[in-house]
Amino acid sequence: MNITASTLYSYIKCPHRVYRDAFDDQSLKALPNEFVQLLWEKGVKHEQDVIAKQKGDIDILDLSGVPREERFEKTLEAMKNKAPYIYQGSLEVDELVGRPDLLELQFNGEYVPIDIKSGMGYDGDDDAGDGKLKKSYAVQIALYVDALIRLGFLTQNLGKILDSTGNIVDYDLSTVRGSRNPQPWWEFYVDTLAAVRSVYNKSFITEPALGNECKICEWYEDCKSKCVNANCLTLIPELGRSRKEALKVITGDFKDFSKIELKDFVAAKNSHGIKGIAEKMFLAFSRRAKLLASGKKDPLILGDFSFPKKPIEIFFDIETDPTQEIVYLHGAVERREGREENVFYSFTAKDVSAEEEKRAWAEFWAYIRSLPKDEWAMYYYSKYERTQFRILASKYSDAASSEEVEWLFDPIRSIDLYSDIVKKHTEWPTYNYSIKTLAQHLGFNWRDENPSGAASIQWFNEWCDNKDPKTMQRILDYNEDDCIAMIVLKDKLNSLIEK
Repeated sequence: MNITASTLYSYIKCPHRVYRDAFDDQSLKALPNEFVQLLWEKGVKHEQDVIAKQKGDIDILDLSGVPREERFEKTLEAMKNKAPYIYQGSLEVDELVGRPDLLELQFNGEYVPIDIKSGMGYDGDDDAGDGKLKKSYAVQIALYVDALIRLGFLTQNLGKILDSTGNIVDYDLSTVRGSRNPQPWWEFYVDTLAAVRSVYNKSFITEPALGNECKICEWYEDCKSKCVNANCLTLIPELGRSRKEALKVITGDFKDFSKIELKDFVAAKNSHGIKGIAEKMFLAFSRRAKLLASGKKDPLILGDFSFPKKPIEIFFDIETDPTQEIVYLHGAVERREGREENVFYSFTAKDVSAEEEKRAWAEFWAYIRSLPKDEWAMYYYSKYERTQFRILASKYSDAASSEEVEWLFDPIRSIDLYSDIVKKHTEWPTYNYSIKTLAQHLGFNWRDENPSGAASIQWFNEWCDNKDPKTMQRILDYNEDDCIAMIVLKDKLNSLIEK
C-alpha cells in the first residue's frame, strides 16, 4: 500500500484516520467539511499564484498538466536533464509516492524539494512563528527527501518551505526537534513512517478518540458515536489521545476511571511508569469523570467567584478569517438595566482589505468610547479576542493604541468567561468546555443548523463573492447567537453562586 505525504500528515493529526481511510466502510464518512474545502481551494490558488509570479523570473518546467500515470517518468527525465525547477513532479519509489510542489536543482546537481504553504513555515502562532519546524510539514518534506535519496538525486536530509510571507524556510531534518526533545527530525520521520506501515499491516490497532481537530474530519460523527458508546476516556475534557494511551494500563473507560482513588493512581503510576499526568491533573480528570458518570446536569463549582455589578453588560465576540488574515466582524450584545430587550451591535468589514478591517475596528472603538464611564462590564470567551486586538493595535494604532487595548481587557472591566471563570472555578458534565457545548448543554440553540467559526469564515468568503444580504445576515445571526450564549452561561453561573 502506497504511503504519501498526505498519509503522514493524517497520521500526525490522527492515527485512527489513517486506518479508517485505508480499511473502513467509506459510506460512514460525512461529506467533506466546507471549511476544509475552502482551505484546500485557497491553498491551491495560493500555490498557483506563487508559481505564476515566479514563471517570469525563473525557468519552471510545469508538469501539472501531465497525466498522473505518466508524470513520474517525465519527472525522472527532467531531473536527468537538469531542469532548474520542476513544478508538480512525481516521485515514486518502493512504497513512497510524493508530489512536491517544486523540485529545485542545486549547484551540485542534486534536487531539493520545496513545498508552497499558505501558512507560516514555523510552528507556533501563524502571525509570529517561534522558530520550530512544524511536525506536519516536516514529515511531508521528509518523505520527498527520502524518495529523492532512494532515487539517487539527493544525499542530504534537507528540504524547504515557501511560506505565506514569501520566505524560504530551510527544513534541515538532521537538526533536533527542540531543546527538550533531542530526537532529530529525520528520526521522527522514520518512526512515523514505521508507524504508518504498522497501521497498514494491522500490527498497530488504532482506536477512535476525540480531540481538538476532530470536528473538521469526515469521520467525526461516526468516531464520536463510537467513543460515546465505549465511554471513551477522551470524552473527559482535555484528556486527549496520548493520555488515554498512557492510562490504558489501568483503566479502559471514564466510568472505571471515575472510581480510581488518588493513592491507587499514584501506585499504578509508579509501577507502570505512566507519564504526562501529574497528581493535580489526575484529580481534575477524576472530578470530570465522576461528573460525566453521575448524569448530573449542573456544573461543579470549585471555588468562590463573582461578577461585577454594572448597569450595562457587553457580551463580545469577533469573527476572523486566518486564511486572509482579517478580523471581519466585531459583534456585541448590550444588556442594560431598565431596558426590556438586549441590543446587538455589529461592525463588519465590507471586503478583504486593510481599509475595511481598520474601519470596522475603529467603529467598534467608537462604540466602546460612547459608553458611560465605569458603568459597564464586558464579557468574552477565551483570550483570542485580546490577542487579535493586540495585533490590530500594532496595525492601526491611529484607530486604537496598544495602551487602549490593555485598558479594555483589564480584568476590572472585562471578564474572560472561559479562562477566568469556567477553567478556574468549574467542572462540567460535558465532553469539552467550548461556549457552544456549554450553552447547548444549558438548553440554548443557535438559529443556524451549522453554527461554527469555520462555517462563518466560509460564509464570509461566499459573501465577498456574491454580496448576498442573506449570507451576511447568516454571519450576523451566528455572531449574535455566540454573544447570547455567553449571556446564558453567565446567568447560569450567577444563579449557582447566589444560591
